[in-house]
Amino acid sequence: MILNKIVVFSTIIIFIVLTAIYLFFISGKTGQYNDYEDYIFGTYVRIKIASKVNPSTISKAIFSEMKRIESKYDAYSSNSVLYKINHSQDWIEVDDETLALVDLALKIANQTEGAFDPAIGRLVDLWGFSKFTERSATEQFSVPTSEKIAEAASLSGHKNIAIDYIKKMVKTNGAWLDFGGMLKGYALKRAYQIAKEYDKNCHGFIEAGGQIMILGPKYNKANWIIGVRDPRGQPGENIKLVYMKSGSIATSGDYERFFIVDGVRYHHIIDPKTGYPARGAISATVISEDPVIADAFSTAAFVLGRENWLLTRTLFPKYGAEVFLVYQEKTPEGLKTKTLQTDNFVIWENPDK
Repeated sequence: MILNKIVVFSTIIIFIVLTAIYLFFISGKTGQYNDYEDYIFGTYVRIKIASKVNPSTISKAIFSEMKRIESKYDAYSSNSVLYKINHSQDWIEVDDETLALVDLALKIANQTEGAFDPAIGRLVDLWGFSKFTERSATEQFSVPTSEKIAEAASLSGHKNIAIDYIKKMVKTNGAWLDFGGMLKGYALKRAYQIAKEYDKNCHGFIEAGGQIMILGPKYNKANWIIGVRDPRGQPGENIKLVYMKSGSIATSGDYERFFIVDGVRYHHIIDPKTGYPARGAISATVISEDPVIADAFSTAAFVLGRENWLLTRTLFPKYGAEVFLVYQEKTPEGLKTKTLQTDNFVIWENPDK
């Protein structure tokens, strides 16, 4: 009789343990991640997620939302909202989402003293970067004439954009809006919101063309180790490692979308003041809790470059953007890669954070 009670008690204990293990696994806390990938924004978007909710369901919802955003705000597609706004001489009524994005873009432009400018679409298109990923590998790129650059620049700039908040209308006054410097950040922000709506305890990360949004710590407690690419190194070589449990990291560099003419590299990050590719840096990485800030401010930091580092160092952290800047300097031995970083960037270099 006593033996039977022991057997029954042992069976119950084993059942409880097995049940606990099962619940532990399906809760997503074991670090059993699922990987999903799609092609959006002219780049690969990767989701690595652990969740008690079907990860496939979450990923499909995220990809669907990202594709909606891409289609709606592709400034060079005739079906998009931005195309309609850009190619009208009149006020255009917009929905709440578009109004909020235009307003945010203009605010960031002012915060960065115009280094991030959402209204240089004419220049982006003139240089051939509006549909860069769709161009044939054999297609020849050319440098626009100074006259054409000056003409496009004269019709560009965020100060041309007008908003009627009462009537919910936007007018560009000849400029072309282009959200390329912040759209991935916005899409990642929506992706994070969707993931947390399905499961507030999900963890992992989402990567879109080099920008990463953390969903939660690795195994729900550890840092994700993220490499900042060496802009003049081989693919896979890093110039720095950072350790993150939350937030977003974005890098703007001259090594992704570029062409070379007569030995000169012309990249897609245009300096709004000159109309030419910015020359003060070769990459700029920003860490922020807000992925839109990380995205837009990395572009601004790149444009400002080394010459305006004091402005970047003092101003950007006020808006929640910590910066790591990489530039090159001429020395007797040749070009030497150097770096600068804002004071609090060091926080993410500590694996015990």
